[in-house]
Amino acid sequence: MKFWENPEFIRHVRADLRGPRAITMATVTLVICALVGLSCYSGAKDLNEFFRHFHYWLVGIQFAVLGIWCASSCGQAVSRERELKTFDFLRTTRLTAGELAVGKILGAPIMAYFVAACSLPVSLVAGAMGGIPWPTLAGIYILLPAFALFASVLGLWLSLLLEKSNAASAVVLLLLPTGLGFSFLSSPFPGFSAMSVFPAIFSLYGAGPEGLQVHPLIFGFKVSYLALTLLLYATFGAWLALMIVRNLKKDREEMRLLSHWQAIGLVTYLNILFYAMLNPARLVGMFGVRTFTPWDTAMTNVVLNGSVLFLVGCAILGSKERLKIWWRKRAAGEAGYLSPDGLVWPWLALGAGVAYVLLVAEAFGTNGANLSWHDWRLGFAAVLFLDFLVFIVRDITFLQWCSQTRMKRPIVKGFLYLTLYYVAVAIVAGVFGLASAGTGGMVLGLFSPWQMLGAADSGLTNLYASYAGMGIQVVLTGFMINLIERRLGRAPALVPATSTPS
Repeated sequence: MKFWENPEFIRHVRADLRGPRAITMATVTLVICALVGLSCYSGAKDLNEFFRHFHYWLVGIQFAVLGIWCASSCGQAVSRERELKTFDFLRTTRLTAGELAVGKILGAPIMAYFVAACSLPVSLVAGAMGGIPWPTLAGIYILLPAFALFASVLGLWLSLLLEKSNAASAVVLLLLPTGLGFSFLSSPFPGFSAMSVFPAIFSLYGAGPEGLQVHPLIFGFKVSYLALTLLLYATFGAWLALMIVRNLKKDREEMRLLSHWQAIGLVTYLNILFYAMLNPARLVGMFGVRTFTPWDTAMTNVVLNGSVLFLVGCAILGSKERLKIWWRKRAAGEAGYLSPDGLVWPWLALGAGVAYVLLVAEAFGTNGANLSWHDWRLGFAAVLFLDFLVFIVRDITFLQWCSQTRMKRPIVKGFLYLTLYYVAVAIVAGVFGLASAGTGGMVLGLFSPWQMLGAADSGLTNLYASYAGMGIQVVLTGFMINLIERRLGRAPALVPATSTPS
């Protein structure tokens, strides 16, 4: 279906772009452009400088207004339907989830696109009069709709997860990569700065820090910040769109953001992206006082995969009904542990295995580029992966057990319990550490995976507490799996039949 024939898009256009309202917004937009022009003219030395500054200010306002407006509008698109008790209309409409998503992504912020379109001729003329090259102007106005679409998809994805509408949450979620992008410029992963829109804008204009004048690398090949930003927005947006289309017409209790194989694909994609952005030339002597070695990169990858596997485990947790169906099929010999509706822990182990295989491939791939595969310490990295995997499996199994209880919002409450647990471990370890550093490290090793990171320089010795901690967590995980299976095997309660009056 062409998007301009999409009923959901047409509904938003008719509601938001009524004649008087559109004329009012166009007039206000042109008045703001005139005021910005007057303020730039008052401080300009000549006409060329005036037009350039006028163009810069308009571009900045367009990116800020369009990004925030799109994120906030789409950030309420689904949760607002739930608040108004109209969500059932979305579920029963003949439109597919993909058609509904397109209609909301393009239709909910239609007024923002209209305002940007009204100011577009003014900024283009100002840029041309200021001597800005046309390729630069073309790059800027290719980046602007891409940024707006990514903000819309991000907002709609968050709205899908929220029970109540909250536009501020979507705006904050958009500002996180935008604001933190520059922190990657001087790191071994300069390409990740392209998640922010500013490096692409500054590189097009030839401004900004010196690091922006050096092209980032993807697998050693130079690319422009504009191309890299568009690539990251397209790929991350595709994953978010996949989650939206899978769950847009489902209740929150029925949602499962990704299938199990899609989750493995996401882990693979993020690991490939991690190594694609890695600049091996920056792995030696980068920070002066402390060298960022390949082993530091391996530890960073382990921590990153720990976070990714936890989030992926939450994303693929199924409903209570799906798990009961799997249990019955497994009892009948029709399903195994790698079933899409079964327990999550085998898939987490598979994801960790994929991540470790990619780490080994990267270590051997950089062999000879002033680095050796021995520098990656793959044996200890395997132990570190196993330590994080054991704790993540325990945490996700706990969340899956919570989902089988009668808790309201069990995943949220289970996550809060886990947060309380790790905060308590940190406090207890800190208290014991005041008396003896070894005792504090033992507490961390027994009840968290962080002690092994801090003791990495000691090799595979003096980590008995971490080994014992892994054993304890395996026992706890087995105990929770047993509790889940006992609940699944429990016969349903019989409802007494009521006698009918004669």
